[in-house]
Amino acid sequence: MNEEITYRVLQACADVGAREFVVCAGSRNSSFVEALRVEERANTYYWPEERSASFFALGLTRRTKRPVPVITTSGTASAELYPAAMEAYYSGVPLILITADRPRSFRGSGAPQSAEQEKLFGYYAKTTFDVADGDTIDLTSWDRQGPLHINVCLAEPQKQPKFQGRQLDLDKEVSPTSDVDMADAHSRLDRFFSTMRNPLAIASTLKAEDREAVVQLLTALGIPVMIDGISGLREDPRLRPLSLMRTDKILDDAAENGYPIGNILRIGGIPTHRIWRDLEYVSDDMNVCAISEMPYSGLSWTRNVIRGPISKILSGYRPPKVSVNTQAQVWLAKQRDINDRLQELFVEEPQAEPSLVRALSSIIPAKSHIYLGNSLPVREWDMSAQRDDRQWEVNASRGVCGIDGQISTFLGLCRPGVSNWGIFGDLTMLYDMAGFWILPKLDSEAINIVVINNGGGKIFERMYPYKEMLNLHQLKFKPLAEMWGLNYLRWENIPKLQMTGCNFIEIVPDEAATHRFWEKYAKLDEQATTESLSKMH
Repeated sequence: MNEEITYRVLQACADVGAREFVVCAGSRNSSFVEALRVEERANTYYWPEERSASFFALGLTRRTKRPVPVITTSGTASAELYPAAMEAYYSGVPLILITADRPRSFRGSGAPQSAEQEKLFGYYAKTTFDVADGDTIDLTSWDRQGPLHINVCLAEPQKQPKFQGRQLDLDKEVSPTSDVDMADAHSRLDRFFSTMRNPLAIASTLKAEDREAVVQLLTALGIPVMIDGISGLREDPRLRPLSLMRTDKILDDAAENGYPIGNILRIGGIPTHRIWRDLEYVSDDMNVCAISEMPYSGLSWTRNVIRGPISKILSGYRPPKVSVNTQAQVWLAKQRDINDRLQELFVEEPQAEPSLVRALSSIIPAKSHIYLGNSLPVREWDMSAQRDDRQWEVNASRGVCGIDGQISTFLGLCRPGVSNWGIFGDLTMLYDMAGFWILPKLDSEAINIVVINNGGGKIFERMYPYKEMLNLHQLKFKPLAEMWGLNYLRWENIPKLQMTGCNFIEIVPDEAATHRFWEKYAKLDEQATTESLSKMH
């Protein structure tokens, strides 16, 4: 019985494109271990820890653009997949969650390693299957816009299952459809542009195939644009004349320069910048529209999302002429002035944390894959990283996971043939130390794992006046690197090096220099604002 149902589930996954599998072995799911052990064409990764494994599968799904099943044994092991399921739901990743279960007759009994696993992931797995002996399973109706849960009821293993000579059919595949009402999408865009009043565009997470269409739209509109690093457009020279250089106080800064923002066009995922949180408090004065593959507006007071593949929506669309307040150029000029002053500050305080991020970006080779850990790294990159067009591929997790599973997701995203760089905070690193387990199994020969060790959760330092928010520590990371056999480097300044192999780099900012940096930055901002207001009057 176990062999037959196991094969049926794996074949159903193969039929929707699964070619790689992540397995956390246990007795209850041993039939899956055996089936994949003898499967020659599938690539299987084995893990001892479910939470990190599920985030690795999430990263692998994003990299391969194919569903990746993560397979657990029964009991609390299945619950360890919940955080990755939440992230997959909000970021639209087709992660397959396969949880081995005891037979249905055990439900509600409290028997050992027996839990109520049917529909375990609730809201975060809209498509679910509870499969037992004799049940059929067909996944072809799944839209692949988020996670899928398959709970498999298996008998107690009595002997080693036999799969020799039985192979999965990996040639069948069903492509998901993505219908878009183009006439409706273009009509909604026309209506939005007709209301334009001091517009701002924001570009966030974009697929590589969508970027050129977005550049064409933004240059045609000619309006100021804020560009997240994870959009892939931050370094595009065609957008430089329109790009905002600062990453904070955008709404106030625009108003102070005679350009109070009235309309915002968001393209791609939910932005990383602070502006998106600030928008929660200005709904009476703002008209926001999003073009995104995901249905989320990111704001509590609007649901205006034109949903579908972005390049498809923009294909053939010609935006109307948008009238832009001449003060936009004054504002953009001030932005460039602040950026020039910021570059001087990087030189003046080279050991401050933002300056070290700036210097780190200067040594990362062209066409590298870069993953930005949530919390400070993604914000400091947007603010500080150099803007030369090096054709980087920049990723982050911007669904809901916070600092959870970041190392594992990065390793799932690592690509062969390029230099891979993951940049993380210290608490993020501590949170996912099991993620390094999979390193020996990867075929990526150049992996650089960077931890910015500032002694705690310093993202909160300028927000809250009490140390309890910071989780302060005096830990060093060399033993972690040694445990996983990584080449360890400790940098207080960023050397000009060409990195090869797998490296663990601990960057240690100077705390006093970082405090001076932010004090000087605030004064630069005040000075630039005063000069700008003087010019206006």
